[in-house]
Amino acid sequence: MNRDIALRMPIRKAASYILFNLKQGIGMSRRAIEKSSKKPSPYIHSFSTFTRYSSIIKNFADDMKKQDIKRLVDVKYEHVKAWLEEKASRCTEKTLKVNMCALEKLFDAVNRKDISDSIRRDFVDIYSKARASGRAEPFVNPQRVIDAIDRFRDKEDVYQKKYIYERAKIWAQLQYTTGARVGDIKKIKVSGDKVIIERSKGGKTRVLDYSDAPHRLEAVKQLLKDEYFVRAFVELEDKDFRRLYETILRESARSVGEKWSGSHSFRVNYAIERYNELRSKGLSEQAADKVLTRELGHERVSMSQYYRKA
Repeated sequence: MNRDIALRMPIRKAASYILFNLKQGIGMSRRAIEKSSKKPSPYIHSFSTFTRYSSIIKNFADDMKKQDIKRLVDVKYEHVKAWLEEKASRCTEKTLKVNMCALEKLFDAVNRKDISDSIRRDFVDIYSKARASGRAEPFVNPQRVIDAIDRFRDKEDVYQKKYIYERAKIWAQLQYTTGARVGDIKKIKVSGDKVIIERSKGGKTRVLDYSDAPHRLEAVKQLLKDEYFVRAFVELEDKDFRRLYETILRESARSVGEKWSGSHSFRVNYAIERYNELRSKGLSEQAADKVLTRELGHERVSMSQYYRKA
């Protein structure tokens, strides 16, 4: 793609031209491209993502045209920020995030780093202006929620088996200890002083280096060895256990007076505590955020900052 030509095209035509080029990544391996180039892929690799981004980018171009901004080269960051903040005033955080990512992709494609980097820099500030979309909140005392699972263990109800409660407790402890998503729990492995989470969200393998936090490493090792964790599902399908896991946690949280906003709360607690842990080891704010971003499996530091500032 000729970036100079794209910058000087009529803005709506430029949007279509850029989208055509971004679309070339559909069907290609993002990981293979990034491995060979040693930098983020310039393409869109999912048809569903392309459809969402296409609508957003064309809508942005049309709105700029209405303001008599005729070419991408004429767009200033103040125009982009105002557009995103207007979106934020009437949409959820989740929707706004997609809009921000789409515009980052657009301006990265034409090498307008002055704009795409500014969106990343102001991500938390703009994101916080949108309506909450089921955002997970940290538990006041996450360990108390986990320990409270024991009180339900011997009840004769729909959960039936003691090992289901034990599994729920181990899953919760793993989420709290590693910041794993629920879908990542069965993918956790230990290699040396590192915890490996294979094929996490987006197909990425996450590496958590706990050489500075041996207590976390030892906790994960013990949890993975527990007979209730390694025992195969005999009576329950994985999806059924995940449903019961959320139910058990919800009741456990409520029994100790904690607000329930989903098991993702453990991930938020991890982000807050791990950041403070890294800072206590002497890392700067920037360095700690960089480590936390990698451990949480995010691309942007601003998302990790958003988690830890919850």
